[in-house]
Amino acid sequence: MARTPSQADALFHQFLPLAESIARGMAASSRVIELEDARQVAQMQLWLSCRQVTDPASAACYLRRCIKGALLHHLRDHGRLVRVPRRQHEKGGHPWSHQSLHAPMPSGDLWIDQLEAPEQEQSPEGASVEALLDRLPAAQAAIIRLSVLEGQSLRQIGQQLGMSPMSAQRRRQAGLAALRAELA
Repeated sequence: MARTPSQADALFHQFLPLAESIARGMAASSRVIELEDARQVAQMQLWLSCRQVTDPASAACYLRRCIKGALLHHLRDHGRLVRVPRRQHEKGGHPWSHQSLHAPMPSGDLWIDQLEAPEQEQSPEGASVEALLDRLPAAQAAIIRLSVLEGQSLRQIGQQLGMSPMSAQRRRQAGLAALRAELA
């Protein structure tokens, strides 16, 4: 049963110092969120959460968890990695604003379409890995190629090679141990 407005108001005023304390702690520890912003988020969440309290005995724990969660969400959504003065941030146009790579450029193209794909080079290490895998038994080498180099799951490998995922895991572990011993 939710609280009546007068009971929620009483809880709000009772736990207002708790919200203040949590907001101060978050602002001091993160150094990304300003104290006034943290205070407003904490008080708003306290106001909303007081209406949901059903057991006064556990209200403190519940409200603390709700307030901390709201502050962490605010920090994630609104915190900036590079600290910009508030006035400059509100004016906009500062060089550290976040922009999605899927946002359109002035020309209409997407930013992500302008990025070049990384080049795939055949390194000497890659050749030596293949040479090491060729020295292993065929089943172990095949499982290592499929799991480590191609990123397939043990379940997919087991279905492909006609064995259980546990057998594939054992052979992969044995092959990796042989590779470690040879490289040591």
